[in-house]
Amino acid sequence: MPKGTAGYLLNYSGISLIKRKYFMILSDNIKRSLMLVVFSFIQVFNIALCQNIFQPDSGRDNISKWEVIGPGGGGGVFLPTISPLDENLVLAHCDMTAAYISSNGGKQWSMFNLWTVPADFKFHPSQPDIIYVATKGYRHAEERGSALSVLYRSADRGKSWEIIYPDVSNIAKDLDLLQSQDFLPSEIISGAEDGSINKIAIDPFEPRKIYLGLSSLTTFRNESNKKEDSVIIIGSLNGGRAWERIAKLPGKVVKQIFPNRKSTSGSGLLIFTDSLSFTINESNGNIVATALPVTKITAVKGNGETIYIQSPVKVAGKSVSGGVYVTKNRGKDWKQVNNGLVVTGSGLPFINHGFDVCESQPNVAYISVERNEPRAEARRERIFAIYKTDNFGEHWRPVLLSSTPRGYITNNFYGAWMEDSFDPGWGGSPIDLGIAPSNPNICYASDEGRAYKTMDGGKTWVQAYSTTQPDGSATTNGLNVTTAYGVHFDPFDKDHYFICYTDIGLFDTYNGGKSWYHSRKGIPREWENTCYQVAFDPAVKGKVWSVWANAHDLPREKMFSRYGFSGYKGGVALSADAGKSWEKSNQGIPENAICTNILVDTNSQPGNRTLYVTVFDGGVYQSTDDGKTWTQKNNGLGENLFAWQLRIAGSGRLYLLCTRGWRKDGASISGAVYYSDDKAETWQQLVLPGGYTGPHDLLIDQLDNNEMYISCWPQKVDGKDKFGGVLKSADKGKTWRQVFDERVRVNSAAADPLNKGRIFINTFQNAAFISENHGATWQRLGGYRFKWGQRVIPDMHHAGKIFLTTYGGSVFYGPAKAVSAEKEHIINMPSGWW
Repeated sequence: MPKGTAGYLLNYSGISLIKRKYFMILSDNIKRSLMLVVFSFIQVFNIALCQNIFQPDSGRDNISKWEVIGPGGGGGVFLPTISPLDENLVLAHCDMTAAYISSNGGKQWSMFNLWTVPADFKFHPSQPDIIYVATKGYRHAEERGSALSVLYRSADRGKSWEIIYPDVSNIAKDLDLLQSQDFLPSEIISGAEDGSINKIAIDPFEPRKIYLGLSSLTTFRNESNKKEDSVIIIGSLNGGRAWERIAKLPGKVVKQIFPNRKSTSGSGLLIFTDSLSFTINESNGNIVATALPVTKITAVKGNGETIYIQSPVKVAGKSVSGGVYVTKNRGKDWKQVNNGLVVTGSGLPFINHGFDVCESQPNVAYISVERNEPRAEARRERIFAIYKTDNFGEHWRPVLLSSTPRGYITNNFYGAWMEDSFDPGWGGSPIDLGIAPSNPNICYASDEGRAYKTMDGGKTWVQAYSTTQPDGSATTNGLNVTTAYGVHFDPFDKDHYFICYTDIGLFDTYNGGKSWYHSRKGIPREWENTCYQVAFDPAVKGKVWSVWANAHDLPREKMFSRYGFSGYKGGVALSADAGKSWEKSNQGIPENAICTNILVDTNSQPGNRTLYVTVFDGGVYQSTDDGKTWTQKNNGLGENLFAWQLRIAGSGRLYLLCTRGWRKDGASISGAVYYSDDKAETWQQLVLPGGYTGPHDLLIDQLDNNEMYISCWPQKVDGKDKFGGVLKSADKGKTWRQVFDERVRVNSAAADPLNKGRIFINTFQNAAFISENHGATWQRLGGYRFKWGQRVIPDMHHAGKIFLTTYGGSVFYGPAKAVSAEKEHIINMPSGWW
């Protein structure tokens, strides 16, 4: 124990440190009560008493800004885009809302957040510091709220941003918290189009001319099911100060816009949608449909003179339709160029939309391909590939081949932790490809877990998402693109803790977060997608339990379907060596259980612990033999068995939170909170105020078990979010009152261990907050703007620091205080819109 902390017990609720000499004279009953309070609170936050209590660490204690920690990668990476003026300046984004910029060729990335998911990037053709980013707009739904599609401009390489479309000076209806209500853009901003930006184009000869292609608005999850068959093209002649509609055209998505080339092949604005092409005369507004060789387009790339289109490959009689087509005269005629892509004896290739063409040398293009190749015993091997052409598609050759059984077949890929942990099928073939406009030898690829690049025309490929340390551990390079649930501290080693992740399972650090190991040895392959939680035994060094499932992203609505949850796998695992290896410990729990939370009753006997586990759509399971065997404990629970979270109060009372969910027929089931005073033998429901159907997280004050906080997910009422925010009870849940804005999706709450009354919350709406007075008033934690926040975890070793886990951006680490004076990076965002 560090000098100065000997003789103290830490009460993690933050009220006091009790000197051992006073503790020793207390009666046995009082001792037991005190210890139960201490240990139960620790269990709630999965933090045990530690011998090294708040030991100074200059590397952590001096952090005044947010940093993002983790191994790097692990989620979908999209749209790598390289500056035409600086080959080292690269953009990319994640489908979980964040964008990323690198100024050194992908060696390091910095995250920036622009309110919602990016849709397109564009660099200025002659001014290297100017960048444009368009973001996705969508109509309101309970799951994600709504979003306004915006075009941002940065004049300083992404340090700050300005909204240039729509014109935020023309606000017609003064609204706040836009994402908490349903609206059309035209209702709140005069002149705004009711659509979502798909594509940005800038005239390379007259860069003040900017064009946007917009598709119809849907809810966030229904973009692929757009029904309205029309798109809108708008333009600005003065760099985005004023906009006007150019055309409304048939189509569901704008795939590409080519400004007037002023060439011998023809002039006019050339537009491609998902099925058609048009030339627009900007002088007189005439629109002419141009002939295409296919009726479905997945990608359009080129420089406006030489253009490639990509279409799904199909068998048409004895011939093959689709694939890649090229025109060298702006669409006057097209040629099918599939030589090398369609191979006799192999299955038809699946050509993803991962495709790009070098603008300065359009004879060079790269394309993402998957195909099934026949193998012995009538088996087929899935091949993931990148092909390249140097001659306008006359011939394509593979520059990267891989498969699950054979790894990297071309033996020219240099990876990091993902390649050590998973086979190539985990990431698949690239989602997107991005070629340097001025150098055809440089191309970035991005897939479901990583980014990688070639600098030599495809001869070699090198990962661009993580840095491998000499000891084999991994450190993020800033490309943090996956969901984290919790941060869990080892009670015997202050530098050792875990992060639980979606898609990539579990990672731990032995150096206080500087680098990370993949903790998965012994975990069944069918479980290892998501680790939802770990729980240490505070009395037995190295003993730790974890809960797993291959159903990720719970409890989000996207995971509910007509198939239910019976097809998933998951369970409980036990480690005796602090997570270096694991073994199954789930006898009595069904093999198809989705285990989401585990609770150790620290008042039970070490070596024979009582534990509780939540099973999503299965209720609660209890073990009274250290996790060796389990028994279901659902007596008193209602129809909703979407068990999500267990908590234990200092009194020994158990609490169970079941989230809101949906039946197989789509009908909604209200969430619920239960309690048990007999160790889960029976459950009784707490009554929540009317309308509050989405409880999401439960926090209990461990010194005063009467005080409780429930973080809530709202529901849509009359086009607005209602019944979300935070509920507080001062009488063990008998009565409740609202203490945070009910329109906000609040994911979780946490208490500061050293400051009575200090409460944190993390929201799904671009912000985390702090209260210094038990929730009476709140301030935003400055500098943190990730859209989809998950949880707050105080750093038990560094007072004044917290971890914020996110849905898609790994884990933020920084100051546990409100910063009101920091400069917002979106300089003209109306303050109430966030």
